Amino acid sequence: MQILKSLQHWSIIAREYGISCASGLIGTMEVINDADLIEVDGDIYLFLIYWLLKNKDIQLIWPYWSNGLVVMIYIYFKKTGNIIKKDKTKVDNLEMEVVMNKKLIIALVILLVVAAGIFYFLTMGNIGTKYNTAEVEKGQVEKFVDEVGTISSKNIRNYYGNSLSRVEEMDLELGDYVKKGQLLIKFEDNIDLEIQKVEKQIEALKATYNEAQSGSDFGSINSAKIKIAGIKSSIDLANENKSIIEELYKNGAAAESELKQAVYNLEQLQNDLLVAQNSYNQLGKGLSANMKAKYEAEIDVLILSLETLEKSKNNSLIYADFDGVITELNTFEGDTPSAGLMILEIMDPLEKIIVVDFMVKDALLIETGMKAEVNDLDLGIRIDNIEVQKIHPKSFTVYSELGVEENRQRVEINLPQSNQELSFGLKVDTRVMVEEPREAIFIPEDAIYEKNLKKYVEVLEEKKPVEREVVTGIENNNNIEIKEGLEEGEQVILIYEKK
Repeated sequence: MQILKSLQHWSIIAREYGISCASGLIGTMEVINDADLIEVDGDIYLFLIYWLLKNKDIQLIWPYWSNGLVVMIYIYFKKTGNIIKKDKTKVDNLEMEVVMNKKLIIALVILLVVAAGIFYFLTMGNIGTKYNTAEVEKGQVEKFVDEVGTISSKNIRNYYGNSLSRVEEMDLELGDYVKKGQLLIKFEDNIDLEIQKVEKQIEALKATYNEAQSGSDFGSINSAKIKIAGIKSSIDLANENKSIIEELYKNGAAAESELKQAVYNLEQLQNDLLVAQNSYNQLGKGLSANMKAKYEAEIDVLILSLETLEKSKNNSLIYADFDGVITELNTFEGDTPSAGLMILEIMDPLEKIIVVDFMVKDALLIETGMKAEVNDLDLGIRIDNIEVQKIHPKSFTVYSELGVEENRQRVEINLPQSNQELSFGLKVDTRVMVEEPREAIFIPEDAIYEKNLKKYVEVLEEKKPVEREVVTGIENNNNIEIKEGLEEGEQVILIYEKK
């Protein structure tokens, strides 16, 4: 074959059928004609093509090597059934030369095999082994725990639906800035009608007991009783307001003047209550003990009804507890929100923090005041010199994207004023330093392997790998600290291949 290679179709077919085939013989088609008889001798190593041409000497045309197999091909041109042999002496000489070359090649092959065996024995089989090593180095190591954090706020207020009331009035949009005390949502209710009903019942009670006054002004007694109940209700609200302002003052969200005003309002109401009770006692002296007890019992029932209605009326109105931004809005006018559905969320933009839900095993290593940092390469955000402010005492369970149950615990990290422009809800790569930097020796993690629950490395000693047990420490940036088992400057094997 003039063009085909040793792994092409005709050579493979010839191999399978056990017949001789010579391929890649350049120039063959120029001297071989159709019906010419070609003799192939596959007994020796080197392909030599000889051909006999009319009125020409025998010539060596092409040497060919193939996988150590050498074949000598004699090409003769057959004329009328007879093999033409011209210059037979040269043919015989070439045959003898090939045979001598064959013996020489065989001798060289035997010599190479013996030399390779001796060399392998002398080098104990290590010839050709290449090791990929790393040096045991000394440096600073520290331990971090990493997780994705979320930009949030210290002050968050969530409001929920009750599946009973319809949204009657709402003039809000997502992202609006609202002021403290601003009306956010008004629910539809019939509280005013119920209040009127109770007031009519009080009037009916007045008429019923009008004849039993015993000289006392029933209208004045009734008014005094209602006034006392109203003052008590106001005192309860003033106490709640004072508690809220005290908490805000502690967190720096309320001024001292606001706290003083809340305390003053409470004290004034308490004084008003003493005056009202004294007036009531003076008016009630004219009633008999039995009638007075009956009157007080029935009036108390009506007053409780009024208080309940007033509270229900307050529940139908949602006011902003502090200045903030609306970050969630899941309702609209005419909607009846389902019970438990968060319909509104307000965050304080001046109290931004980073909230990180660490795995519990990592959260247990974290303490308040530990250094933290944000290093998000994708967003190009780098924040240093921040620290852990709060560790929530209660862990919780979530499920990963693969449905794996995970126990996590929330950690709050401060956010400097210079980074307050970061949007609520932004996810950033965050880490907390749980061990301060210190001197240590370390190696790449790829050099460590485990066996029988212990950790080992292979160390090059006099160019030979020696297994050694090690005790490891902190893992950081694909490196691992070595506490015992290695010394600085030694070479450990990462991987090795035998060529």
